Amino acid sequence: MADEEPFKQSLSRWKDHTWSTIWKTGLVRLPRVAPISSLHITNPGGPFPFVLQLPSRQLARTIPLYVFVPHVTFPHPKAKNAVPSPNVFPVVMDYHGGGFYLGSCLEQAPFCSKLCRDLQAIVIGVDYRMAPLDKFPAAIEDAEDVLSAVIDPQSAAYFALREGIAHHLRRHWVEKLSTAKEREEGKVYEVPMPEIYLDPSRIAFSGASSGGNIALNMALSVPESQGFPEWPCRIPADYINQIPLLLLYPSLDLRQLPSERFRHPGMPPVKEHKRLDIDDHLAATYVSRELAAHGRASPGLIDTSVGLHKQAKILLVLSGIDTLWEQSKIWCEKLEREGRAPDVKTMRYEDRKHGWTVIPEIALSADEKRTRLEVLDECVHFTKLAWDGEDAVSQMKTEDKKGIISPTPTEQAQKVAEGDEDYDHALAELLEMGFPAHAAQTALDVCGRDVDTAATWLMDQTDEMMLQGRKEGEADVT
Repeated sequence: MADEEPFKQSLSRWKDHTWSTIWKTGLVRLPRVAPISSLHITNPGGPFPFVLQLPSRQLARTIPLYVFVPHVTFPHPKAKNAVPSPNVFPVVMDYHGGGFYLGSCLEQAPFCSKLCRDLQAIVIGVDYRMAPLDKFPAAIEDAEDVLSAVIDPQSAAYFALREGIAHHLRRHWVEKLSTAKEREEGKVYEVPMPEIYLDPSRIAFSGASSGGNIALNMALSVPESQGFPEWPCRIPADYINQIPLLLLYPSLDLRQLPSERFRHPGMPPVKEHKRLDIDDHLAATYVSRELAAHGRASPGLIDTSVGLHKQAKILLVLSGIDTLWEQSKIWCEKLEREGRAPDVKTMRYEDRKHGWTVIPEIALSADEKRTRLEVLDECVHFTKLAWDGEDAVSQMKTEDKKGIISPTPTEQAQKVAEGDEDYDHALAELLEMGFPAHAAQTALDVCGRDVDTAATWLMDQTDEMMLQGRKEGEADVT
């Protein structure tokens, strides 16, 4: 009975919409019913996200977040130590595409997992409100609330975000220390709440299509316009670190309905019986034609010389077979006039279709897979440069001119997979000393390649079960 009221309220909101809007919304949102478990197929490399309900600016409402957490090493449970390694994380906030009326955070899972693994970052997929039930500026407000939870200790959600991630890690810690049967029987270690920190000096934003619109919005200040007061950026003006914005074929001008956009000559014509009625119909339910010119709806219209945060650094990825290509072309010319071109690195793929970086690999050609991986690697490289204090745009443009090809995280991982001789030798020595394989591997992960240090670390572990391990690899420590 307690759940009936929210259900009735949700149902009543649909009564304000026509049957045409209802069935079109249901049709395009079918992919959102896919469970997280489906990622075992579309994103086998993981990590997989957990869902956290974050308090919003409205007391009775929460924002669903899909939170990706990198692998950590937990201390021995008898060490009276609650600090995992690592325990300080930069944060990437990601926004899925879909024109503000469809799409799912799970579509972005391979991209988010990649950033999470290679940057050792917490990646937050924001499941923002969408049309037709929630209109502009609902999506922007949700994104702002999450940003505030990351960087502003005064935010009501600041501690809720950190506690949610810590609880998730604690559950993961318990799972590593026990089998499912032991957990059912209550035979588990009592472990403390892990001590983790989100680093507000290393943040980034990413988004594809309409998600790119939101990502750009997070680094903008918008003047008073169309009945809205001045709308400043949530990131303080005196923020001293670079702010990477990863914009993948972003939607920059909502004054155009989907059918009104320029169509690249390489795109097939729209057949008469397949006019974009669904897209036009639902796009118009997010923002009215009058408000579409507001800077938060169409961030490409903002004067970046004064409106774009001075620390913003943009990696702009464009697909040529895309009705949004022309918008980005116009925006790039505008950036040049406004003096912000030095803060933008553009990657153009004229023969790629819209959304190819989030389309499941099974549906891509070999060349599409190659360029998809190239884009993901460059997003990691760009963000890492910025967080390391390098001028990410200048550095990558210099690499382009010199023909320098930096080893990407994927290539580095492949090199490790092909064999790390130091690691292999150290592991062999530990095995000769009689240590179980999985315990020796754990020691090398914790202590590096120094055999003596790793052996000492293992000898200091007083729990015999840790050294013996689980024969079936169910846990590192029991």
